[in-house]
Amino acid sequence: MTNLPTFVTHNTLSSDFTIPKTSNLSLLGSYPVTIRSEICVPIDYTKASCVTLFVEYSFKIIFETCIVTTYTATQKVGDITYNVGATSLLNVGTYKFDESPVCNYPETVTLTSLPVFVTHKLPTSNFDIPKTIDLSLIGSYVVTIRSEIKVPNDYTGTSFTTMFDQYQFTVFIEPCIVSLYTATLEVADIYYNIGNTALKNVSPYTFDESPVCNYPETVTLTNLPTFVTHNAPTMADFSVPYSSDLSLIGSYPVTIRSEIKVPKDYTKTTFKSMFVEYEFIVFMQPCLVTSY
Repeated sequence: MTNLPTFVTHNTLSSDFTIPKTSNLSLLGSYPVTIRSEICVPIDYTKASCVTLFVEYSFKIIFETCIVTTYTATQKVGDITYNVGATSLLNVGTYKFDESPVCNYPETVTLTSLPVFVTHKLPTSNFDIPKTIDLSLIGSYVVTIRSEIKVPNDYTGTSFTTMFDQYQFTVFIEPCIVSLYTATLEVADIYYNIGNTALKNVSPYTFDESPVCNYPETVTLTNLPTFVTHNAPTMADFSVPYSSDLSLIGSYPVTIRSEIKVPKDYTKTTFKSMFVEYEFIVFMQPCLVTSY
């Protein structure tokens, strides 16, 4: 046998060939083989010499393509839900596409409209969403996943048939969940003596979420006297400018309220209001006379 491929077995006793099952697509092609059979015919009874007679011809071993009848998603990505501020989601949304029968043609997976904050992981064929506190990401994101294979039409590999399957799934980025909203530093009562130097940046306050989600807070002050300056938003405190106006002497109760609006779901169409409010007093005290 001349040029018989190594993956073909010549069975000399039965005068035939065996090709073991293989899924090696690199073997596709045509393999010319020359077979020659010869005999030696003695010239006379002495058998001292003989004449060689032979027959030879060529044939081809053709490795054709593996035939795929169906290509489908056998494990689909379900909708993925992540709450802003939560720990990272790892190895979610595992998917799988399969040929029938299995031919192991290389697959190409394309994801359309996958958000940049979602990581597509190969070769595990799933996704990660790293931890984020970015509230602007809240919403829903429809993603199309498509996988395709190119099946050669014959052993020459010059033309192909594309087989594919595709479907959609949704990534839901849900609001950060606030369990508690409190005043962690309360405004202290403010005391100012008429005629004294101005008070600057006194009685700071802080309101905090637990856990921290960084929803915008709205601070409202009820009955804050006009002669008291609320230093916001750069500073969360107060100032009292210099005054010699004795008519201001007195006490002024002020209510401070801070609230956040927490979206109830990814649509951000309805909100839950969380707030804290309490009272503090501004005391405008008499001008102190040390001598007269």
